[in-house]
Amino acid sequence: MNLTQALMNIALGGSDWILWLLIILSVLSIAVIIERILVYRQLGQKTKKLWDVMNERGLESVGLSVVSEVLSAHPSSITHILEAGISTSHLGSYEAMREAMEQEEAITKMKLEKRLAFLGTLGANAPFIGLFGTVLGIIRSFKDLAVSGQGGGSVITGISEALVATAMGLFVAIPAAICYNVFKKKVQAMMVYADALSHMVLKIYHQERGGK
Repeated sequence: MNLTQALMNIALGGSDWILWLLIILSVLSIAVIIERILVYRQLGQKTKKLWDVMNERGLESVGLSVVSEVLSAHPSSITHILEAGISTSHLGSYEAMREAMEQEEAITKMKLEKRLAFLGTLGANAPFIGLFGTVLGIIRSFKDLAVSGQGGGSVITGISEALVATAMGLFVAIPAAICYNVFKKKVQAMMVYADALSHMVLKIYHQERGGK
């Protein structure tokens, strides 16, 4: 048996296993989407509340000790960024605080983007997986035609069944691609809040040291 014949035997298995693969990927995609929605919704609410508190209380005119109390009362991934900077304030270095917050922000962003690569990859490649299943289905249809000698309707039926794989690939890819882009925007928005709050903390530190 040559390589072509071996591959032909695999192709004649049809597209059923491709459909099962797409179903599994669809379930995983839905699970990731739901999990990320819950994470971003919770963090978004906490971040908005922290932002409102930091601005309403006029914390720019108080010391870092008061800010620390506020952060302790509103724990979240964003507050960890600010706390990382405040924890280095005893070093008396503006740059040390800024670098500490930048490092923590990078770690936080990486955590927030967790599993987004899966959605992005799925959104880009699921149609090709479906197309592969369609090609396998068409190969099987023509093989069945050659064996049975029947034409017309049987071939059309086989091809229509094979096209289900392409449709399934699009069904999996479209929500994954949409959610990937939406979630990336949400992460960017939360990082904007983190940057603004970090600058506020640095300004408070600067004022606390008499502008030094």
